[in-house]
Amino acid sequence: MQTSAVSILLAATSILWGVPPVLAQSGPRPPIAIVQKIPLPGVFGRMDHFSLVRGGGVAVAALGNNSIEIVDGSARVIASIPGQDMPQGVRYVQEIDKIFVANGGATKHKPDVRVYTADKYELVKTFDHDFEGADNIRYDPAGKLIYVSYEQGLAMINATTLERLPTNYKFPEHPESYQLETNGSRIFVNLPLAGAVAVLDRKSGQVTETWKVGDARTNFAMALDEDSHRLFSVFRNPSSVKVFDTESGRVVATLPCVVDVDDIWFEPTRKRIYVTGGEGFVDVFQQLDPDHYTRIGHVPTAIGARTSIIWATRTRQGMTIAAPAYYPDGSAALLGAQFVDY
Repeated sequence: MQTSAVSILLAATSILWGVPPVLAQSGPRPPIAIVQKIPLPGVFGRMDHFSLVRGGGVAVAALGNNSIEIVDGSARVIASIPGQDMPQGVRYVQEIDKIFVANGGATKHKPDVRVYTADKYELVKTFDHDFEGADNIRYDPAGKLIYVSYEQGLAMINATTLERLPTNYKFPEHPESYQLETNGSRIFVNLPLAGAVAVLDRKSGQVTETWKVGDARTNFAMALDEDSHRLFSVFRNPSSVKVFDTESGRVVATLPCVVDVDDIWFEPTRKRIYVTGGEGFVDVFQQLDPDHYTRIGHVPTAIGARTSIIWATRTRQGMTIAAPAYYPDGSAALLGAQFVDY
């Protein structure tokens, strides 16, 4: 029986990186193929969230290393922005060519949000007041607003003037991942202690609904399929993706998934969900219709590889996954993966 090129490549890279091959010769092709390892020399400790940056590259918050690591579209490490303090979120805003970094703070400085130029990575401004536990960053291009989650809720920064707005959206606990509607005024927010999703109306500034589940808790990662009115919230106990109907708040599906998830993505062209977990796998689910899903992939990555980002070029799509190193004699790496069509 003839083995596909993807099968050979994936098996070879799996052996090289110390993870088992995901395909036997007679098995089906996986929906995602890890094809590249990009070492980050001298970087160790936990890795957190990503952002796409200029030139088709990515930036990753190397939380344990207190740095932002930047890799260009040719998979070359081109810059490191040191001196951070537990960086958790990073976001590049193309319109103003700036990089925003959310530092949770715990070691050297107060928690803060920093703004850098995207060409020379020079510090432009620091917001160092009332950002305890600064974490996820989102950008609203319509309102030209930067959203930052922190201990008390969501804060906003005017991306044009680089001034913090006086309005803060408050929640009863530290919000985790959140998603903004582009065709509406709602923000969906994970509340892990409550095991719920809060729905905030940006027009009124009020939480209008809270969708609580009774059979799971500790939800961190979130993705949104706005066209189909579906929200994907990942719970860690037990590890599962809850699929919410955003019109009713009803859970329409529960998908058991990889353990220790910190990122989830919905890719609308293929109608697939990609879930990365620290257990050392990426799970891929195919959307059959908005209420029905099937897992089509459980592909090895690396232990601790919880965070990721998806990307697209003119000819291909894929994702980059952060593989941490927890000892100073090792180095973290980014795993480059390509999506595979059947």
